[in-house]
Amino acid sequence: MLKSRPLTTATHKTRSPLPMKQYACEGRNIPLNKNWLDTWCTLPEACDGVLPQLLNYEVRSDDVFVVTFMKCGTTWMQETAWLLMNNLDYEKSKREAVLDRSPFLEDHGIVSGARDAMAYSHTLASPRLLKSHMPANLLPMKVWENKQKLIYVARNCKDVIVSSYHFLKKLGLWTGDNIEDYIEDFIHDELNYTNYWNHIVDFWRMRNEPHIFFVTYEEMKRDLAGVIRRLCDFLERPQLTAEEMAKTVEHLSFDKMKNYEKMTQGLKSQLPKSTTDFQFMRRGIVGSFKDELTPELRAKIDAWSQHFLSQHGLTEEDIFGKL
Repeated sequence: MLKSRPLTTATHKTRSPLPMKQYACEGRNIPLNKNWLDTWCTLPEACDGVLPQLLNYEVRSDDVFVVTFMKCGTTWMQETAWLLMNNLDYEKSKREAVLDRSPFLEDHGIVSGARDAMAYSHTLASPRLLKSHMPANLLPMKVWENKQKLIYVARNCKDVIVSSYHFLKKLGLWTGDNIEDYIEDFIHDELNYTNYWNHIVDFWRMRNEPHIFFVTYEEMKRDLAGVIRRLCDFLERPQLTAEEMAKTVEHLSFDKMKNYEKMTQGLKSQLPKSTTDFQFMRRGIVGSFKDELTPELRAKIDAWSQHFLSQHGLTEEDIFGKL
């Protein structure tokens, strides 16, 4: 059962260019016992039509899903997993944009005018690698019924806030004036895919399920080769030789990934209000929030985070390690 409710903002006019709502679903077969019908996610109203399509999406037995909150290293993991699933086909990787090889299922509900990636995905050969930013209870129901392989990447909250602020603002998907207002919208669940902590903690609590591969952006930055080795086991792919590993780690380096011009051009063509200096990948540094958030803003985010995490007996260090 899919539920929706209006997004009510008491203090100010919404700073999203699109009308927004909140959605929840019963979460049948999810291996985490909680009230999923009270686990809300903020999305554009266009998802009224897209979410039923997504929840009932036809899944193939060998589909693999990459799921993240936005700006958590999604494209980096898509490229990593796609290479392992496709015999390290670097040439096809350079030739075709990652979203053509690994479609973003709900894109047409988030970006007005985007193609129907679910329809497009049916044209792809198996095995498919499919991307979503949806929380657990808004993913295709067959993911949980079939125990599909699912890769989840988490990233620390303050880096996500700073990265998504620049990303959404420069694409014209958030119309506020400053990061202070953005933080207000983020912690009050007025932006796409929020609540952030529900998203992260639900998957962290399911990290030991055999069909879920949980990793953090921070671990990928610390030890990408180690993550690749673990991912090979999870995907039931052969371990890479030393030469293959070196070439793959180089291919996946931030400087190489940052040159994803096809990705940047594709987004800018869909979003005419995007700025000329928009970059799909900006810095990619763990802890770069320290350069942009004042001590007061960091304290505000920390207090909000601690309030949520304390209800689960957790700290940020439990999930991400020391930053």
